[in-house]
Amino acid sequence: MKRQILAVMTLAALITGCCGNRTVGLTPEVLRQNASAWPLGVNGGTIFTDNDAAFLNKVRMIREAKKSIELSYYIFSDDQSSSFLTKALVEAAQRGVAVRLLVDYETNYRRLDLYSMMEHEGKGNLKIRLYNRPTANIVKDAVFMTMGCSKGATAAAATGCSNEKFAAIDKLFAEEQIDGTPVAGRNISNLSIGNSGLFLSGLYAKQADVVALAIQTGEGIDPRQLKNDSSAGSPEQKAQLKKLGRSYWESRTGAPFQRLAANAQLYFAFALYGEQLNPLKETVTSLLPVDRSVGPDEARDWDHFTDYTHHKLILTDSGAIQMGGRNVENSYHMHSNSLVNKYVFMDTDLYARLTQGEAVVRAFDDLWNFTPMVATLSEVRRHAPNDFIVNLEYARMSCSSLRKQPGFEECVSREQQRSVHDLDERIAHHRRAMDENAAIYLNDYLPTVTEHPEANFTLDKSSTLAYLENLPFDKNLPPVKRVRTYGAVSGEEASAGKYINESWIKAIPGVCAAATPASPKRIILHNAYFFPAANLTHALSRMVNGDLDCSNVTVTVLTNSIATTDLSPVNLAAHHSVKAFTEFYEKQSDPKRRARFDYYEYQAPATGHNLSLHSKVSVFGDDIIIGSANADVRSFMMDSNNAMLVRNAPLFAQEYLAFVDRILADPARVKKVNDYFLNTPRETILQEDLGTFRQVMAKYGEDKKLNAETTKDLEGRFIRMLNDAYDLTKASIATDSTPAKRRENQNSFNEEFKPI
Repeated sequence: MKRQILAVMTLAALITGCCGNRTVGLTPEVLRQNASAWPLGVNGGTIFTDNDAAFLNKVRMIREAKKSIELSYYIFSDDQSSSFLTKALVEAAQRGVAVRLLVDYETNYRRLDLYSMMEHEGKGNLKIRLYNRPTANIVKDAVFMTMGCSKGATAAAATGCSNEKFAAIDKLFAEEQIDGTPVAGRNISNLSIGNSGLFLSGLYAKQADVVALAIQTGEGIDPRQLKNDSSAGSPEQKAQLKKLGRSYWESRTGAPFQRLAANAQLYFAFALYGEQLNPLKETVTSLLPVDRSVGPDEARDWDHFTDYTHHKLILTDSGAIQMGGRNVENSYHMHSNSLVNKYVFMDTDLYARLTQGEAVVRAFDDLWNFTPMVATLSEVRRHAPNDFIVNLEYARMSCSSLRKQPGFEECVSREQQRSVHDLDERIAHHRRAMDENAAIYLNDYLPTVTEHPEANFTLDKSSTLAYLENLPFDKNLPPVKRVRTYGAVSGEEASAGKYINESWIKAIPGVCAAATPASPKRIILHNAYFFPAANLTHALSRMVNGDLDCSNVTVTVLTNSIATTDLSPVNLAAHHSVKAFTEFYEKQSDPKRRARFDYYEYQAPATGHNLSLHSKVSVFGDDIIIGSANADVRSFMMDSNNAMLVRNAPLFAQEYLAFVDRILADPARVKKVNDYFLNTPRETILQEDLGTFRQVMAKYGEDKKLNAETTKDLEGRFIRMLNDAYDLTKASIATDSTPAKRRENQNSFNEEFKPI
């Protein structure tokens, strides 16, 4: 009883101490509604800005775990540092720890065999699921795209595809069950009919030629004679793989194949641009038979095909948590060395020993069990089997010495006919690769690691934390009533599950209200990708136009430049949004009430690997938010994310602000670009960005694949996209417009730029 009373008193003290008399901003009521877990007390912790220290702390957490490990990552790779961590996870599972790993489907599909190896070696204690499975609408479209038209259809009949065939396919989907439960109305499916699984495999593996193969070889399928045979490694399956191998080789010389492959490749090349350059539903569903129209639900599913899980999290024994911006890959967990391909990412992770970690476990459970979007490995192998993709890659590796020679394709064809690698062989291969890569990290890289204590900060034991998420559902509904949300409407952030963005917007008035001449406040957006959703830009504009008295607040944006970013589309579009905001600041702001805005960009180092910012840290007065959410449209409209709000941590806040100020004061590291956006004509910025776009096209060889007419069309679309970024930003914050019209323009902006 005394323990219960003490717990209640502690909780009351946390709530009172963390929030005081707040009436605006992130009040107790706002956090109660928005946070997945709050308030969380801590028994100490560390904030890591050093890659090696952050990684080795994750490994230590895994090795010390006794009962459970929960992980969620956008990228979970198989390189040297990743293999070292993977081996620690497998060993934890082998000693009886329950391990659960949630990874993004679209990003990690090509690692499906790696994850099967992990589950196999984990002896039943290691489970992996993939986030954002293809919807039933997408699976059904894959069937229609690969079944072709019936042989009786004539070229003259524009609607020659068989309605009977369509009806038979629809019936199979309507009768499907998963684990004995009908799936009708749930928009999920594990069916693989004809070449639909091959199509999805090529799509998720970003293999344009396999997508084309699936479509071209899908003619003449009779759905009434089809069944879902998921038996791996059977003689029938091996024979089918060899047959596909022959078809692949034979089809590569055909004109229709080349056109299909080029169409798919164009989609992959522009997957990270806005709707002007990434009309996914048009590019892919244009391949549908003419009788198959795309309804609004299917169009929506294709629009959100790349809704990623962008969570970064490791939680052990319901008590220790580490989260932030780092994925599981060498670039995030190493300093510059020969094992890193291109970028070394500068990032920030928070590690804390929680006193109420069970609430975070429950939040993990909610996402793990959200079946409208989450699939097990066995389900993935049913609806998108990877056997052909993987065997094609094995054949290419066997012929790698001939890759740039005329005999390469014939060599690949021979290898496909001669050898088929079943899943057991592939699991053994990944087990050997894991051991070899882990040994390289242990023996070659780890001895080079030196401590950098100045790069890490101690978390005050007085801290209170709030675990925030952007989720694909309304967390306030009971699990049985949750449905997938698509995007979000400006002004309705929380009801769409975008609790991090809701918290950012709500925090701004509180910072302005707390700031005084004697106690000025700061907002710092130290973020890798700064291209804010229009509703956040509008919230920032209220700090300028007189709606809020923010005269004692300084807003600092610190982000990547074109020279340091790994995602140039973000910067290219953002330039024109920032230009519009800069003009608004100069011409329509209230000089007496406006906040000061400073915009800084990182500069590329003179030598060594490019250091690219990947942190996602936001300072709102006395609160600091560390997590995975970027200050961009995609993080608001498409991806899941997580973040930890840190409150009552004055020592950490003081140290972190000093850390940022040291960066801002170093002209070799960053450059203040206020004057560039103020004084450079927008036409000049347009031409500069068009030049960058052409360089990107040349870098990936796309300029050589397109004729002059197509190139001109793409460049025209690119310019229109940049013009939209400028015009819609102006319209989203215009003071002479009605609130309804501003909101309409905000929603238009967010919808167009959500893929970036």
